[in-house]
Amino acid sequence: MQIILTVAGAYIGICGLLWAFQERLIFHPRAVAVTPWNPPAEPIEIDRGDAVLRGWVVNAKSPGPLLVYYGGNAEELSGNVDNWADRKATTVLVNYRGYGDSTGRPSERTLLGDAIAVAEWARSGFPDRPLVLFGLSLGSGIAALTAQRVGPDALILVSPYRSVEHIAKRSLPFIPVGPLLRHRFSAETAAADLPRTLVIASPRDHVIPLTENMAMVDAINAAAKQRVELRTFEVSHFRFMHHPGVWRAVDEFLARLPKTPNDDSDD
Repeated sequence: MQIILTVAGAYIGICGLLWAFQERLIFHPRAVAVTPWNPPAEPIEIDRGDAVLRGWVVNAKSPGPLLVYYGGNAEELSGNVDNWADRKATTVLVNYRGYGDSTGRPSERTLLGDAIAVAEWARSGFPDRPLVLFGLSLGSGIAALTAQRVGPDALILVSPYRSVEHIAKRSLPFIPVGPLLRHRFSAETAAADLPRTLVIASPRDHVIPLTENMAMVDAINAAAKQRVELRTFEVSHFRFMHHPGVWRAVDEFLARLPKTPNDDSDD
């Protein structure tokens, strides 16, 4: 009986820790790594009332499409500006609240609200450009859920997932993660409303495995009007944005987009 009570107590303790500290497990804010050159990166601020979001617009005068990027759960966006500067596009990079110089504390509710606000800010500033939402890892779910609300012209998802709950269940199969999660990012609920979508994945991704990526692809293909364009590369989870083939796939996808917002006549 003592052994049973000890095991039960330990189990309940683990569940309690997951409930109490899940923000620390999901969100990993970072300080600004480097101050990007201006130009090509012009600093911006978006006042959200309870927080001020700070970041950059890269290549503001580019004639190409307009990208809004949502990063990973431990990604501060200044360190990747050079890659965006090489694109024939304008890119809006705004750090999540609590990341970089953005104030506030991250949560699912606040990050999704911020993501919509950033996309709408971008669209209002560059109304003549096709809008593309681009999300990596945690940001892929944010991008998909934001797309459901703002209706972009296209979507790019790198290492996507159906929900944080699906990922957690793979890592903690004996823990009832469903009732414990406060931040679910249920991207699959947006599947039917997504525009033309490029998914980039890797069989070497051990953070969000290819099986989970493909489950999200299947959800989109089953529900959305356009089938996913899927590209896979032999790259680890943390090296997607450093792989030349990934950027070539992105550039090819962007080059095929219509030149004006919500215009499919060139497809």
